[in-house]
Amino acid sequence: MGQIILNWLAVLFLPLLLGAAMRAACRRFSKAWLITAAGALLSAVTWFTACHPPILGSELYGLRTIQAVSLTFGSLAAGLALRLKK
Repeated sequence: MGQIILNWLAVLFLPLLLGAAMRAACRRFSKAWLITAAGALLSAVTWFTACHPPILGSELYGLRTIQAVSLTFGSLAAGLALRLKK
């Protein structure tokens, strides 16, 4: 059970928190939205790689896609929360 929790933590929750923390740390800059845009670009690239994997049968590309999408969602959520707070 502990290993499953660590897997969920590493794949889903840590990238979510990292995306939110990066966006919150850059909130003073006028171009902080670039962090979310870079995350969205990363997500698109990982989706393409997961659909056409270089090594067939590997779960790595799907896990990286979930991490990239989670990072993007965290950054987007933090940006919206900061915008609404302002």
